[in-house]
Amino acid sequence: MNKVDNISLPLKHLVKLPNKQHPKSATVFFLHGFGSNMHDLFALSDFFPVEWTCISLEATVPAGFGGWAWAELDYNNIMQLPKPEQIYMHRTKIIQSIKISIQSFGLDSSQIFLVGFSQGASMALFCGLTRPAMFYGIASLCGFLPNSKFLEEIKKDILSELNIFIGNGTKDDVVSISLGRATKTTLERIGVQPLYQEYPVGHTISNDCLQDILKWFNGLSSS
Repeated sequence: MNKVDNISLPLKHLVKLPNKQHPKSATVFFLHGFGSNMHDLFALSDFFPVEWTCISLEATVPAGFGGWAWAELDYNNIMQLPKPEQIYMHRTKIIQSIKISIQSFGLDSSQIFLVGFSQGASMALFCGLTRPAMFYGIASLCGFLPNSKFLEEIKKDILSELNIFIGNGTKDDVVSISLGRATKTTLERIGVQPLYQEYPVGHTISNDCLQDILKWFNGLSSS
């Protein structure tokens, strides 16, 4: 794949384009976790099909030690955000970045996937559930649905075509498995049937989880 850095997006980013562009190839956008950066999940791009485009986006809220966040956290209650407007601002920038990428690279807009880890997983779910027409698949890894206020914006009447994968660790001491299970229950209550998987690991993407994601993506993109 070819690395590209000459496109202007609202968010800092890393891009890998396939050596040969196929009109119906899929594209995956990565959203990193709290305190990380665009390089983190971009490392996963080597595992995706060579004909896919991979784009990693970076948040803008400083989190210390060179890391970034999609929103500041209340460490006593991670579901309550001190500045919820940061989530809305980042949703706008993520959606704009995706739209510009589709236009600039001639991407197939019907084959857009969004993968998020930890806080990035919550952002991925928020973007997908409130803008479902933009995405074919959302993967939430070690994440959970944002607080109930955000649920009011979910487009429940047009969620039937949105595919969602949820992977959480049973030993996760950052995002408890109870939050992952609660997310599954909430999605089912609003009419979404996610592929939900648990792994005997902590706050990380295990090899088994990665393989399950790739299998799921490949199945969707070939259907």
